[in-house]
Amino acid sequence: MPDRLPDYPRLHALLGAALRDLPNTLAEKLEDALCDSAERAVPSTFLAHLKGHGANLRADGEPWTETRLSPGRAFDMALATRSASGITALTAVLHAAHVARESETPDGYPSAAVVEGLFNACQVLSLQVERCLVP
Repeated sequence: MPDRLPDYPRLHALLGAALRDLPNTLAEKLEDALCDSAERAVPSTFLAHLKGHGANLRADGEPWTETRLSPGRAFDMALATRSASGITALTAVLHAAHVARESETPDGYPSAAVVEGLFNACQVLSLQVERCLVP
């Protein structure tokens, strides 16, 4: 039975099963290089902003500032603003789909299934806002 190689998660993600064909010393050097490059990479503003959405941030990315609320209630209010912002964005997309349906050929506007999905997303977000606002 061959010796089991140490775990090299980044290299395994890159090479898959072909990792078994590399000598251990080379695999170790490659894994270290991949880790070093990942540490030096500057996270994108887009991803950094998305990571902050679970931490009591409103739709504008700022924390909920009302001080008389419990942390749980502040989270609910921040979630309500994000959900309302989502509804606004979805209705803009739905309006654009409607305008396209009125003025373009069928290949220039979203299918009925996509439009129905957008309406369903609006409905779910509306229910989320309602749930967040009920004390």
